Parts: sequence; structure tokens; C-alpha cells
Amino acid sequence: MVLEGEPISVKMLEEIVERDYPVLAAVYGATAARFALVGPPLPPVEDTLCVGECLRPAVMSLAGKALGNTRIPAVLSGHDLPAGNRHGHALYLAEDADGDGRIDHLTAYVPGGVDQECHRVLVRLTRLWTREGWSWRVLLEAVSDTNVFAGSSTLFGIGKCWTSVTVYLHPRHMKKKFTVTDQILRECKERALPEIRHLARLPLIKMQDRELRPIHFHRFRAKRGLVRPDTRGGF
Repeated sequence: MVLEGEPISVKMLEEIVERDYPVLAAVYGATAARFALVGPPLPPVEDTLCVGECLRPAVMSLAGKALGNTRIPAVLSGHDLPAGNRHGHALYLAEDADGDGRIDHLTAYVPGGVDQECHRVLVRLTRLWTREGWSWRVLLEAVSDTNVFAGSSTLFGIGKCWTSVTVYLHPRHMKKKFTVTDQILRECKERALPEIRHLARLPLIKMQDRELRPIHFHRFRAKRGLVRPDTRGGF
């Protein structure tokens, strides 16, 4: 069967779902929205921090337009979360899923769950912009539980050994009695992740036929006035 007619926009589809199928407006059990980034050219993996930082303001802008600036969900903004839920906010991640050295996917991981308002915002994302004027089309692949993405993304896979593919920036000033290893162990504990048995730092990582060191990566946050305790980074 072939149907012809006017193309339906995201806004029209959203209005139809909310009007006629309210139960579908939120994806129950969903904790992530995954998007494909469309070039060319796609940004290099060295710009992971920069691209990831572009995703959050894009979502905030859409949330303000769809819900109003005073109704942006706390799990999306990270603001005004309860004291016992400081890590329940969304994480905005850029990923090189096929390992070719270029960022091809984006993920908004919402551990607190994607409710109807969050879903309404995330499905509106169609383009990503940088301050330098670069832009890419963004295609929504799915809003679902992370198990759905385990086969196509190592971000949601299960494994006993984890290796850095981007630079790690220590969030505090270096101290002899509190090292990078101590910080990582603390973060895992606060997020109820399995205990790390062994941790070793790497001088470089290999990407295709290239050897990348921390200096090759974008290591500075875009937010003005933000203190940068670690400007070197490491793997």
C-alpha cells in the first residue's frame, strides 16, 4: 500500500500523539534518546567535549520554546535537583560509534527517566550548532531503555574492562593525598557502579592509524568564568 500526501512535521506528529494517544506521548521505562549526526564533514573525535557541550544548550533552547523557560525539567537542566539526587540529571554525550575517528552519534542519557515533558523536548531536536558556525543535521533514532542501544553503542554495553577513548579532565586541583585515581573511585562509588579492581593511566590512545595524546583533544569548557583545575587531561 502506498499513501501520498503532505509530509508531516515533528510538531504535527507530536500534537497528534498528545491528542489521540496520550499514553504514547511518554516512553515508559525510557532513559535515553539517541541521535545520528549527519555531515559532511562530521566532527573529529578530538572535539568530543565541544560537541557534547553544544547538545545541552540546544536541548535547553528547545525546552524553553516547548514548555516555557520556567518549566524546563530539572533532569534536563541539572538545576534544582533534590539533595539526594545530584547525579540524576541528563548527561549529554557525543560518540564515535563506528570507530572511524569521527563523531557520528549523540545521546541524551536521563537516568531519572524520560517523562512526557522530556520526550516532548527531545523529539524536537533536528540540528546542532557550534559557536564557530558549524552545523549538522540531527536524526532521532529512538527514545528507549538503554538495553535497546547496547548492540549499536559501546556506551551502553557490558564489560569487565573499560578503556578511555577521550581525554579525562580532573574536576579538582591536584593534591598529593587525593589523586586522579581517588577521584575516579569516588565518582564510581557515588554512582553505585561496580568497584574498580585495577586502574592504569595511558600515555596515548590509538585511533585508526593515529596515535592521540591529550594535547590533541579539545580540553576547555565553553562556559565563561568556569575554573579549569586540569588543563592537561589524561587517559
